[in-house]
Amino acid sequence: MHSSDYRDSIDYKNSLAYRKGDLFMFFGNLIRRKTSILTLNTGRLPASGVIAAVMITSIVLSSLCLSACGRKPTPTTTETTEDTRPTESIAQVGDVPDAFKEIIEEDRFRHVEAFTDRLMEVTTTSSEDGKTITHTVTMMDLYGENIASYTLETNDAYGVTSVTPTSDGGFIFAVGFNGSYIPGRNQIETGYHSRIIKCDDDGQVLFDKKMDSVEIGALGKCIEKDGRYWFFGRHRAPEELKKYGKGDVYILVIDENGNEVNQRFIGGSRSDRLDNVEKTADGFILEVTSQSDDGDFAGSDAGYHEVNWRVVISDDLEIVEKEIVPDRFGIRIKVGEKDGEPLYSRDEMFSDFDAGFVEAYIDYGDTYLIVSNHQTGEYEHTPGYISSIWYYWETVYSMYDKSGTLVFRASVDSSPDYSKYENDGPVL
Repeated sequence: MHSSDYRDSIDYKNSLAYRKGDLFMFFGNLIRRKTSILTLNTGRLPASGVIAAVMITSIVLSSLCLSACGRKPTPTTTETTEDTRPTESIAQVGDVPDAFKEIIEEDRFRHVEAFTDRLMEVTTTSSEDGKTITHTVTMMDLYGENIASYTLETNDAYGVTSVTPTSDGGFIFAVGFNGSYIPGRNQIETGYHSRIIKCDDDGQVLFDKKMDSVEIGALGKCIEKDGRYWFFGRHRAPEELKKYGKGDVYILVIDENGNEVNQRFIGGSRSDRLDNVEKTADGFILEVTSQSDDGDFAGSDAGYHEVNWRVVISDDLEIVEKEIVPDRFGIRIKVGEKDGEPLYSRDEMFSDFDAGFVEAYIDYGDTYLIVSNHQTGEYEHTPGYISSIWYYWETVYSMYDKSGTLVFRASVDSSPDYSKYENDGPVL
């Protein structure tokens, strides 16, 4: 039934797609994405140090002309803000049930990641000096009531990834951590590594596993299966890290106590990227974009071109089948689960959805809720030295019954507070 015209991003946590080729829309959307990185699901953008969209846009657009100066130029006194699109809120429909009134008023589901029986959220704050980043991982029920949470402070560069509720009622996630990293130095030599933290249903830590040889950002997606946790992402082996080499598809398996069971790199001598992964009864299906023509992808004749591979692996991480497919896979952003199976933002059921970009699908049995981002306006703000586009948004809550009939729709403004940036120029 529903979806958006939105080209979602993938995490490594790092490559994001353009919507209709519009650079301004791309950066306007970037700030609105949830916090996870590969998120493969794929995944969501890592929750560390995300700046307001106007700052990102200004930096990108001004980098070529200002980077040589090494300082912020002195703005002139001329400044205009031009309305380039009418501001229009989406039409409200029906009456909001009492159970959802407070949720909508507080915009409680704006950044959640939805699963069958729980919601997960990551919030990130930074100290005034910018040296300490605080992450809070919160597990909620389907009505936004907190079940458990865990807070940690780091000085990592990438943030929390792979946030996943577990079958024992708790949750698991990965985070980058580095106590002595020196920019420009090799990660492994200076202590840059990843951590996997498993919490119970009260938020108490069951294990905190430091992976000294796994670079930050390599653990992008977690899938629980048969009492073990499979982490998928993109990683460089230590010998490649030392020479700043290419990355391979990386899979790490740990048991319920955090002990390593298995790991594997899949790839060749050039860059290999995992776009999507799906669980099967006896293994996994990987969708890989590769520039390699050797190793696991011998015969692709890729050179510096990209070739799309569909790879089937067993639970033991052995390659069972692989084939080249003609079409690009595209990045699929997981927005929820239906009947135990993942739902993605561009699935057919969202093809006619008319209230913005689908962020979350939450199933309540007889009804389901779609949380989306809807753009209400855009303005061109023109200080004396650079122009930038300001986007205005609202979070839309749309509930349907199982027949697909709209029960209610309500929205709440969720635009960034641009006023605090109005007189600030980009800092390069």
